[in-house]
Amino acid sequence: MSGSLPALRALAETHPKYTERIALLAFHDDSVADFSELDPELAKLEKNVWKGKPLPFPILLDASGETLATYGIDSFPTTILIDPEGNLAGEVGEAELEALFAREAR
Repeated sequence: MSGSLPALRALAETHPKYTERIALLAFHDDSVADFSELDPELAKLEKNVWKGKPLPFPILLDASGETLATYGIDSFPTTILIDPEGNLAGEVGEAELEALFAREAR
């Protein structure tokens, strides 16, 4: 299951206390080689789609495609959860993250 960047952004903004415990990372596809190519694309998105706000999580580049292949990422965005011990817990979407946050709040 994949989540949309606007939905993941909203999720991060509505659960700020979890940003210290859970990291959201975005992988960009291999269509750009470096941030000098990515930054103009992000500036357009920030202005036109995200209402002037940057993403509240980092975007990682994988120009070689090695990391994307390792995690089986072939569509964007794809959301995977890595637990606090560093283990790959699996692919998740907004509903699974909301449920995780609800459990953590108890």
